[in-house]
Amino acid sequence: MAVVAEATTTAVPARHRLRWYALAAVLATHCMDLLDSMMVSTAGPTIRTGLHGSYSDLQWMTAGYTLAFATMLITGGRMGDIFGLKRVFLVGTAGFTVASVVAGLSVNTDMLIGMRSLQGFFVAIMVPQGLGILRELFPGRELPKAIGMMGPVVGMAAIIGPILGGALASGDLFGLGWRAVFFVNAPIGLAAVIGGIKLIPGTGPTDRGRSRRLDGVGTALAAAAMLLLAYPLMQGRDKGWPAWCFISMAAALPVLVVFGMHQRRRAAAGRTPLVELGLFNNMRFVVALLLGMLYYVALSGMMFALIVQLQLGHGFSALDAGLVMMPWTLGSAIGAALAGAVLVRRWGDRATLQAGLGALAVGAVALTVVVANIHSSDQTVTAWQLLPALLVIGLGMGGVLTPYYNIAIGSVAIKETGSASGLLNAFQQVGNSIGVAALGTVFLSCLTHGGTGGFDGAMQVTFWIAAGLLTAAFASAFLLPSRTHHRED
Repeated sequence: MAVVAEATTTAVPARHRLRWYALAAVLATHCMDLLDSMMVSTAGPTIRTGLHGSYSDLQWMTAGYTLAFATMLITGGRMGDIFGLKRVFLVGTAGFTVASVVAGLSVNTDMLIGMRSLQGFFVAIMVPQGLGILRELFPGRELPKAIGMMGPVVGMAAIIGPILGGALASGDLFGLGWRAVFFVNAPIGLAAVIGGIKLIPGTGPTDRGRSRRLDGVGTALAAAAMLLLAYPLMQGRDKGWPAWCFISMAAALPVLVVFGMHQRRRAAAGRTPLVELGLFNNMRFVVALLLGMLYYVALSGMMFALIVQLQLGHGFSALDAGLVMMPWTLGSAIGAALAGAVLVRRWGDRATLQAGLGALAVGAVALTVVVANIHSSDQTVTAWQLLPALLVIGLGMGGVLTPYYNIAIGSVAIKETGSASGLLNAFQQVGNSIGVAALGTVFLSCLTHGGTGGFDGAMQVTFWIAAGLLTAAFASAFLLPSRTHHRED
C-alpha cells in the first residue's frame, strides 16, 4: 500500500546534506545537453564546409542525435530504476563527454554523424536520471525550488548557446576551428562526473525486489515504435510528406499495442517491465503526459514559426534572430525561479501551472496582434516591438515547467521515477517533433498561399493555433487535484 506523505524541510537524511551542491552536477548535464544542441545547430554550416560534407550530412548531424535520443529515452529512464540512478547518470554523462571529444576529432562527416548519434544515445541515458535524483535528494517542500533552478540555467544556456557556437566556429580558438564546439563539453562533463561521484549519494536500484535485468524485447519494441513515429515527423515536412511518412506513423500504433501486451505479460510473470504499468493508473501522471504533449506541440511550433519569420520574412541574421529571442529565454528563467521559490508554495501546483499556461496563451495572442498592427501600417518589425509579448511568453513558459515536473514526478512512487522521467522526456520529444512538423507545415502552407506579406499572416495563423492548444492544456489542468502529494513507496 502506498504511503502518502508531505515531507518537511527538516527531514533530510545526513547523506543529503550536500544536496544543493549535488544539484549543480545535475544542472551541469542539462546545461551541457542544451549548449551542445544549440552550438551544433549554429555552427552546422561551418562544420559541413570544414569536412566537405553535403547538405544531407548537415541535416543528419542533427537528425542522428535527435533520433537516438528519442528512441532510447524510455529505456534510459528505466535503467535508473534497475541499476541505480547515480550509476546510470555517471555512465551517461561520461559517455556523452567522451563521444563529444571524439566528435571533435572527426575526420569526415560519417564519423561525425556516428558520434552525434552516440551522443544522443548517452544523453538519453543521462537526462532522465536528473529528475529522479532530485526526487531522492529533496524533500517535498524543497522539490519545486530545486526544479525551479533548472529554469535560470537552461535559460542562460539557451541565450549563450547560439552566440558561443557561432563565436567558436568562426573564431578559430587555439586553431581548433569548429572542433572547439564539441571540446567545450569536456570540462563541463568532467566537472559533472566528478561532482556526481563525490556529491550524489549512491542508493542502488529504486525498483527493488524484482529482477535487475533490462527488458530486451521491450527495449526493442519501444525503440522501434519511437523510431517509426519520430523519423517521419522529423523528415516529412522537408520531403513534402510522401506516403511512407504516414505508413510509418500508422505502423507505430500496432507496435505500441504489442509493446503494451508484452509489458503486461512480463509484469504478470513477476519480471521487471520496461515501463511501470501502474503509472497509467495514476490520473495525475496521465493528465501530466497529456498536458505536456499539448504544451510542447504549441511551444515548438511557435518557436519554429517565429525564427523562420524573423530570418526569412524580415531579414534578420541567425545571430540577430537569436538575440531577439532573449526576452523569451530570459523570461523563462525568471518565471521558473519565481514559480519554484514562491508561487508553488503560495498558490499550489495547479494554480501556478494554469497561470503559466494562461500567460503563454496571452503572450501568443499579443504577438499576433503586434505583428498584425505592424503589417497593416507597412512598418518594419523591430526587436523592441516584439519584446513585451516575448517576455510574457517566456514568463509563462517558466511558470509552467516547475509545477509541471513537480506534479508529474511528485505523484509517482520512488521506484517509478526513472520510468516516469523517461516517459515524460519521450513525450516531450514527440511533442516537439509534432509541433515543428504539424505547425511548421501550417506555417509554410499559409506562407505559400499568402501572397504579399505572407510571412506575417502565416505566423498569425500558427500562433492562434498554438494559443488554442495552450487553452486546451489550461482546461485539462482542472482534472488535477489542487495539491501534490509525494509518494515515497
